[in-house]
Amino acid sequence: MNALIEQQIYERARRRVAFRIHLIAYVIGVLINWVVWVVYPTPHIWPIWPTLGWSIGIASHYLGVYHPGQIFSIDQEIERVVRKELNKKDQNA
Repeated sequence: MNALIEQQIYERARRRVAFRIHLIAYVIGVLINWVVWVVYPTPHIWPIWPTLGWSIGIASHYLGVYHPGQIFSIDQEIERVVRKELNKKDQNA
């Protein structure tokens, strides 16, 4: 197999494992926050704020790992920048 393809497969697998680790940390962290709130209740439901914030982070991470070409794609951004630079050079020539 081509070394570049192997490297891309390895990188994709590494990102997916990193997401799973993040997801496990998210679940544990959110559960701890809610358990602390249940054990030591306050009138204000404070665990909602870290849960919402971390949920945005986990959703972003998911989209970046499993749908990279749709929203977060370094390759697409590189292609866009290269095209922009080539267009500038064509216009100046």
